[in-house]
Amino acid sequence: MVGAPIEGRVLRLFAELLDYPRTELTGVAGDCAALVAARSTEAAGVLHEFEAFAANTPLPRLEEIYSSVFELDATCHPYIGYHMFGETYKRSAFMLGLKERYRPYAIECGVELPDHLAVMLRFLAVNADLTETEEIISQALHPALRKMLKSKDEEPPDPDIPRAPAKGDEYRHVLQALSWVLQTMAPDGEPPTEDLAADNLTTMAAGQPGGMDHA
Repeated sequence: MVGAPIEGRVLRLFAELLDYPRTELTGVAGDCAALVAARSTEAAGVLHEFEAFAANTPLPRLEEIYSSVFELDATCHPYIGYHMFGETYKRSAFMLGLKERYRPYAIECGVELPDHLAVMLRFLAVNADLTETEEIISQALHPALRKMLKSKDEEPPDPDIPRAPAKGDEYRHVLQALSWVLQTMAPDGEPPTEDLAADNLTTMAAGQPGGMDHA
């Protein structure tokens, strides 16, 4: 259940890790690992690995790797609306609705679009409507993360053949850690069909009371 202060801190730390790297991330990853350890040992382990990676990677190189994952690879664009709606009017409506919801909390998008994963996580960390937060996680973040994490390989790798880590795997692992942790906050369960989830989200984005489907 979303709402405890520790959960807000976890979401803010993940937001910092998954935003464009502008400062040292070692302490951020370590703090996040400590907070999620009781929820998911796997996620904590991944975050400790990212902590070591960030500690040994100069910031300019970290920026390059981030861009190669989130900006140059369309399957991993960090825009939730893009994965839910594509480049359609529904995504535009979704982003407008998000901006309206950000305003009371003084959530600033900066140079990013409102549906950027990091911006949405910062909003969910403080959103007073806990039911809405859980629905956004289950109907938007879970399906978007599944798409972002989907393997491009047609065949599973041969376990007997060592494989060098692909550039950017470290960031994909953080996405996986986020997915695991979000499952403990709002379990994926049996999500609605993608079309129904899209309709629910655009209804919410339009600002209508009770916009999400509670059926």
